Amino acid sequence: MRNINFTSALLFLAVIEEGSIAKAAKRENIVASAVSKRLADLEELFGVALVERGRRGVTPTPAGEALAHHARMIQQAIDRMQAEMVEYIEGVRGHIRVRASSSALSAGLTVDLQAFTRANRHVRIDLEEQETPVVFRDVAEGRADIGVAPYFTSQEGLQLFPYRSYDLCVVVPRGHELASRESITYAETLPYDQVDPGKTSALAQLLDSAARQFPVAKHTRIRVHGFDASCRMIASGLGIGVVPAFMERSHGRIYDLAFIPLAEEWAHPEIRIVVRDLQTLPGAAKTFVEHLRRSAQALPAHALGDGDVHGDVHGDDEDGAAGPGSPGSSEPA
Repeated sequence: MRNINFTSALLFLAVIEEGSIAKAAKRENIVASAVSKRLADLEELFGVALVERGRRGVTPTPAGEALAHHARMIQQAIDRMQAEMVEYIEGVRGHIRVRASSSALSAGLTVDLQAFTRANRHVRIDLEEQETPVVFRDVAEGRADIGVAPYFTSQEGLQLFPYRSYDLCVVVPRGHELASRESITYAETLPYDQVDPGKTSALAQLLDSAARQFPVAKHTRIRVHGFDASCRMIASGLGIGVVPAFMERSHGRIYDLAFIPLAEEWAHPEIRIVVRDLQTLPGAAKTFVEHLRRSAQALPAHALGDGDVHGDVHGDDEDGAAGPGSPGSSEPA
């Protein structure tokens, strides 16, 4: 098979995104017949139909969908190459795209970012806070170099490294009938109105999965984004909820809340550093991963007090070991 022409691949992607050869030609400022020729050349090269033509335009075949995925990766790489070259001209010596969950930012990532940027002033970091599933998806699909988020479900095709681990607590107002408990099971919380994270968050999915293991129906009264919002809603008497134990230090006294440790095995999430392939990361991104891993190793387990986050220094291999078990399953989540 002869080498694929990148221009043809990107024109094919335009056809798929526009759903029409004519619209793709207009977008790319090229005549439609040239786009058709490029498309025919690709189908001849691969020996398979890439699109289906109809009165409403063109749609990708399964092979076409696969090619479009790789073409997007090529486009992202080209866009990033151009952006990085401009940054080098402007004095920047590296560009790192990071996605992080709220829990990762609260658990120490903010401090590590500050330390890294102080030591590497010519490296630019673009950070976006996202829900955990989006963090993993953006890394897997090449929209981010590095992700930092809790590891709740198995992730194929990604490399995971330990960063932090923390405990989940049930949070109630100080005057609540559960406030004096030293620990609690999730089943015992189900008779009460719940303040939960948004449905698409990994924690919400974990809690909903746990609730399905019990005959008591769960009543989620409010869904909010962010642990701060959860604490404020709970303090207002609108329900009880589950948040990381490390929120107690900043929110327990302010909002007069009691944090009760959850007794379940799954209530100890592990935050992981997520990459597609450590060896192929740009130099600046690889240096940042090494910085985060050193930070994790510098925090021995149980070195910090109750309610703090502790580093996960267990013997995971370089490709990432299994994460915490999910509710109702004997296998890693």
